[in-house]
Amino acid sequence: MKLIFKTLTISSILFFISACGSGSSPGGGPEDASFGPKPAWLVQYPVDQNFYVGVGSASKTKYGSDAQKSAQDLALADLASQITVRITSDIVTTLIEKGQITEEEYMATARSEAIADLEGHELVDTWQDAGYHYAYYKLSKSKYAAIQARKRRAAISLSTDFLTKADEADKLNHFSDNFTATVQAFIPLLPYLNEALKADVNGQSVILSNEVNTRLQQLLTNITLTPNTANVSGKLGQPITNKLTVSATGSDGSPLRSLPLTVRFKKGAGELLESITTGSQGSVSLQVTSIKAALKLQILEVSVDVDRLLANEQSPVLVGIIRSIPMANTRIIVDVSNPRIYLETSEMFNGESLKQLQIEPRLKNHFIKEGFNFVDTKRDADWQMTLSASANQGTTYSGMFTTFADVSLNVVDRHTGDEIYKNSLSRVKGIDLSYENAANKAFNNAADKLIATVLPQILESIK
Repeated sequence: MKLIFKTLTISSILFFISACGSGSSPGGGPEDASFGPKPAWLVQYPVDQNFYVGVGSASKTKYGSDAQKSAQDLALADLASQITVRITSDIVTTLIEKGQITEEEYMATARSEAIADLEGHELVDTWQDAGYHYAYYKLSKSKYAAIQARKRRAAISLSTDFLTKADEADKLNHFSDNFTATVQAFIPLLPYLNEALKADVNGQSVILSNEVNTRLQQLLTNITLTPNTANVSGKLGQPITNKLTVSATGSDGSPLRSLPLTVRFKKGAGELLESITTGSQGSVSLQVTSIKAALKLQILEVSVDVDRLLANEQSPVLVGIIRSIPMANTRIIVDVSNPRIYLETSEMFNGESLKQLQIEPRLKNHFIKEGFNFVDTKRDADWQMTLSASANQGTTYSGMFTTFADVSLNVVDRHTGDEIYKNSLSRVKGIDLSYENAANKAFNNAADKLIATVLPQILESIK
């Protein structure tokens, strides 16, 4: 900023010399005639031991009609930069060490809060030339100190009021209200983290920022999440039908109401209700509507939902504090089995059923190798698979016989009635020394094509 003033001063001198050299009278240029002489606070940056001062300039080309307001905003920012911001708070230092916030982020936040918090400043003067608007502000240091003292008292009063509300919510084991009130108790203290603001809380004199920070840490680290079972069984593509619940308790074992939780597959995949909240008894049900991954061992993880806790919080310091706290979590092992299959088959050649099936045994063998089981009755099945295959004679050439097979396969989920797979193959060719052998080859060629794609496509369809 001072460099700008020096440049402007040099420019003024050069302009004056140029004017004298051309025979014009001093101050007689068109710019001076339009805007008047440059004020002293632009020629030399003002210094006053009793005041914070700020000078700002804004280009008319860049800011247009907002140039005057922008100059005033920049002048206030210049003034605020003179109010020293130092990092002396253990809370902030710890956050920086943990990587939750950088020193630059904290300083930028502190400075922006200082600008927003300015009161008692006076607009001393404004000036403009052809290209810029300029503004000059000052703020009495004694007035600023008095205003800050008043604000500190207000912050202490507001913070202690919220701590009282947090205590009341704690007695009712209402986590959401307790947490919200504790966070609200922190917010008025954020501009004063570098100061040891003291207050009487529950008959004891405490440093408020430390007290609130300790309460936040205890509130979140003392949560215990307990599932009603450590292991549960499930089937691929099916919902978990066993009742699953998680209970949340505090440090004294009391149930925690209105605690936001999040549920996810730590290992595996499936459809589930991710965001849940504990009820009046401190417990909540888990809903897994479908298991999507073909893994035998999968893991459900339930943890405190930090994103919902921070949904309305803007302060990077508060966000950093809360994210630095290890959140409670618990896990449930899911033993996943494959669905049981009932298979209906029709394989025909020239309109007659085959005495020895060709596709069915190969298809069954493929699924059995992948861990699936076949059952003899529909009522015991999870999936119903229908295979239809027919081959017809084609042509003969040089003693070789040709047949063509048409094959269709579909799979239906018997619990929902949904078709989860459907495929058909047309005119799959088989050639051999007889029509019968050619038909068998056509069926086997069709089986090869089905086996190559059927299971991956089924698994993909249920994701």
